[in-house]
Amino acid sequence: MNDQEIGLVRRARPAGPRSDPAVKARAWARLHAEFDAPPARTGPRTPRRHVAWRLAAVGVVAAGTAVAVAVTQTGRSTPPMTLTPGDGRPARVLELAAQQVERQTVPRPRPDQWVYSPQLKNWAIAPGNTIGTLRGKVKVEQWWRFDGREIASSTQGSPLETQDVLRPGEKLRPRRGHGAVSGPAIWRSSPRALYDYVATLPTDPVALLAKIRHDTKDSGNGRRSFGRIEQILDDDKLVPPKTNAALYRALARIPGVTVVPGVKDLAGRPGVAVTRADQGSLQQIILDRKTYRFLGVRMTLTEDEILKGKVWRHAGEVLNDSADLDGRVVDGPGQR
Repeated sequence: MNDQEIGLVRRARPAGPRSDPAVKARAWARLHAEFDAPPARTGPRTPRRHVAWRLAAVGVVAAGTAVAVAVTQTGRSTPPMTLTPGDGRPARVLELAAQQVERQTVPRPRPDQWVYSPQLKNWAIAPGNTIGTLRGKVKVEQWWRFDGREIASSTQGSPLETQDVLRPGEKLRPRRGHGAVSGPAIWRSSPRALYDYVATLPTDPVALLAKIRHDTKDSGNGRRSFGRIEQILDDDKLVPPKTNAALYRALARIPGVTVVPGVKDLAGRPGVAVTRADQGSLQQIILDRKTYRFLGVRMTLTEDEILKGKVWRHAGEVLNDSADLDGRVVDGPGQR
C-alpha cells in the first residue's frame, strides 16, 4: 500500500414505517432459504466453471512491507444476481447486511492495547531470514499496538518478531530484539490512524460513495470505488458500525455489483460474496452468510494473462485469497 492509496482511502431507500419484527424475521428466513436452495435447472446439465474475483490491499506484514493481494474462488455456484437500479436482490441483501452490522458495538481501544489480526492466506512471505514464499493455507498472525508504535507477527507458528514503527522523520533508536519499519504509508496504516480516518467518513451512503469516487478519481465505472471499499474492510479491523453499514449500502450503488450465495471463504466458512468483474479479474468481498460480518477477500483471473506472447497465468487461477479469523483487542503481543 503506497501513500497515494492510503490518501485515497441518505441511505438509498426512502423512509418508511417502522419495521415489524415478525415481518423482518420472515424476510430473513425467506432470504436464507433462497441462499440454501440448489440452483434451478431448466435443461440438460452441462459442466461449467464459475470464477469469482476480488482484489484487496493488506496491511504491513512481518517484514514491514505493504503488499496488494488478490483472491478468487473457483467451482460451480448459483449464477450471480445483477444489481438493478433502485432495487434488486443485491440491494436487498446489502441492506439487510447493513441493518445487521450497524447494531454492533466497536469500542475504541486504549493507546497501549494491541489489535490482534489472524488471517489465513493462500500465500505469504516466509518468516525469519528464509527467502521465498509459503503457499497453501498459511496462517499469518499480526499484533499491532493501537497507537501504532509497535508491530509483531508470526507466520505458521514461527517465533514472534517485533518491530518498532517510526513516525515520519523519526530517527531509529535501536532496541535489543526489535527491528524497525518506517514511512508515511506504514504510519497511516496503523490501527489508530485507520480508525480515526474511517470514523470521519460520511455515514450517508450517497455522500460516502461520492467521497470515495472523488478520492479515487473513479471514472464512473465503479472499479476504483469497489476496490477502495474492499481495501477499507480488509485493512481496518475496527470499522465503526455505522460506517460499516454505509459501506455495504454504498456497494449496492456501484455499477456491476452482484451477489453470489453459497460461497465459502478460505477457512471454509459459508458466506455471501459481493462480486464485481472487471479487466480480466473477478473481485469478491466475502461476508458471513448469517451475520454479514466481513470474512475476507478473493481474486481470480477470468482471462489468460499474456506476457511476451506467452500465457503467463491461466483464466481461473486464484491470485490471492485471505480470510480474517477471530481477531480481538488484547493487552500485549502474543496474546490471542
